[in-house]
Amino acid sequence: MHSRTFLIVSLLLTVGTAGAIPRYSAQYNQSCVLCHVDPSGGGARSLYGAQFFAYTELAAKQVKFEDIGMIKPNLNDQIQIGFDARTMFYGTDDPATNTFMQMQGDLYLIFQLSKQWSFMLDKGLYSGFEAWGMGHIFPYNGYVKVGRFTPPYGLRLADHKAFVRDSLGMGYGFDETGIEFGLHPEHFTLNLAVTNGTRAFQDTDEAKAVTFRADVRVPLGGLRFWLGVTGRRNGTSPHEDMIGGGYGGISLGKFNLLGEVDYRDYLTKSLVSFTEASYKVYRGITLKAEYDFYDSDIHHKTGAESMYLGGAEIVPTGFLQIIPNVRFHDRQPGSNSDYYEAEIQLHIFY
Repeated sequence: MHSRTFLIVSLLLTVGTAGAIPRYSAQYNQSCVLCHVDPSGGGARSLYGAQFFAYTELAAKQVKFEDIGMIKPNLNDQIQIGFDARTMFYGTDDPATNTFMQMQGDLYLIFQLSKQWSFMLDKGLYSGFEAWGMGHIFPYNGYVKVGRFTPPYGLRLADHKAFVRDSLGMGYGFDETGIEFGLHPEHFTLNLAVTNGTRAFQDTDEAKAVTFRADVRVPLGGLRFWLGVTGRRNGTSPHEDMIGGGYGGISLGKFNLLGEVDYRDYLTKSLVSFTEASYKVYRGITLKAEYDFYDSDIHHKTGAESMYLGGAEIVPTGFLQIIPNVRFHDRQPGSNSDYYEAEIQLHIFY
C-alpha cells in the first residue's frame, strides 16, 4: 500500500466509539448527561436522547408526540439497548483513491440495577470496549463510576481525526480502567478520574493518570456561553505526560462557535487547537466549517500542521444522520505534501 494511502486510512480509522456532538451543550444550555448515559458525554444515549431528543429536535421530519411511545429502546424496565454504526465512502487526490469503510459498529447495553445504580457495556466492531458501573449517590447529582471507560478530557468529539483527540493520544480506543467521580447540578459540571494511564489490560507500575474537566453554562440575554478547563497528568510512561487546556462555545440563535486549545509537555512542548463554526439552516440541516492546528514542537519554526473542513450534518429522521465533508490537509506550509479528501458518512444510531 502506498505510504500516503496508509496514512489516510490510519487517520480515518481513528473515528472513535465514544464521541458526541458537544456544541449541543452551548446550544441548548444543558450538560451531556441529558442525552447520554455517561455524564462525561458520548456513547450510549439516555432514554431522553434516544427516544425524544433525536426524533423531535434533531430530525427534519419531526415525530408526533403521540408516536414517541412506538420508539422503545427499553427491552424491559431494567434493560435498555442502543447502537452506533457509521459507514463511509471517501476518496483522496494523492494518490487517486476511493473506498467504502465500516468505521464504527458499537452495541450498547444499559442495565438499571436499582434507582441509583446502573451498569453499561459498550462493545465495538473491531476492538476496544467499555464496561462500567455507576451510582448517583452524592449530592448535586454526584456520581461514582468504576470500570473501563474514556477519561473525561476536553471536548468529546465524534471525529477522532481532530488534532485535539488524535495528536493528544486520545484517538481510537482511548479507554482506561479506573474510577471517576463527578457532579452535574443545573449549570455546572465536574468530572475527575484516576485511571491506570494505559490501555493495557493490567498496569505494570505504581503511577496513575489523573484526568479532569470542569465547565459552566451561562445564558446571557440571547447568548449562551459554555466555558471549561481540562487537564491530564500521566506519570506511567517513561516520560511524564502533562496536558492542559480550555474549551467551550458560544451560541446565538442558529449560530454556534465551538473551540478547544491544549498545551502538551511530553518529550517536546506542543500546541493543538480546534475551532468549529456551525449554522442550523433548517431543522435537520446544519452547515459547519472547522479549523484544526497542531504544532508538535513550539520551539521550532517549522513543523506546524493544519486541517480545514467544510461539511454538513443532515438528520432526515431520528435514527439517521448523513455527514458529507471535504478536508484540506496543510501538512507543511510551502511543501508538496498537502492533499484533499472528501467523504460521506452514513450514521445510524439508536
